[in-house]
Amino acid sequence: MPTNKSILKRGFKAKAERIAEQYREELSISIFDPLDAFALAEHLQVPVFSVQDLQEISPAHLKTLSDTSKFSALWLPNEEGQRIIIHNSAHSPKRQQSNLMHELAHLILKHEIPDKEAQLCKEYGLHYYNEEHEQEAKYLGGVLQITRAGLLWALKRNMTEAQISDYYNASIDMVKFRLNTSGVLIQRRYRK
Repeated sequence: MPTNKSILKRGFKAKAERIAEQYREELSISIFDPLDAFALAEHLQVPVFSVQDLQEISPAHLKTLSDTSKFSALWLPNEEGQRIIIHNSAHSPKRQQSNLMHELAHLILKHEIPDKEAQLCKEYGLHYYNEEHEQEAKYLGGVLQITRAGLLWALKRNMTEAQISDYYNASIDMVKFRLNTSGVLIQRRYRK
């Protein structure tokens, strides 16, 4: 069962910032600029499909994946072993960005599904869940979307949460998550 308590290892947050900055540099994007999840997926050579793109999924799986209340995105290996992402294109564009960044974070961090669990998931239509992996992907996904430097840049310009959301094509929830987990609000209070 997921918990709210962070189990991120010491140094992970700084590592996530370095990763996000590295990919922005590779894509010739400033650390203050938005990073498009589809562009990052293309850069990483990770094919992205919407549920609607998939014609060969069994009806039972397609129903589960297309239920907007139950499915956001997932990564999985295809028959050739290449990792792909399937996402819910019924979500808002901002939510799709967050969903994709989360799944890309799993791939960037080389999260694996143990063979035994992968086989059980495949046979019974189950979903593998690892709390540490999920927290790492949530944090890195958020940083890929909005770097700490980007948050500071936005706050120095007195941007509202809504303006930050629009600029970074991120949901308000993601902006709040980043503001509350990055330490920028505490840093800003001490400087005043």
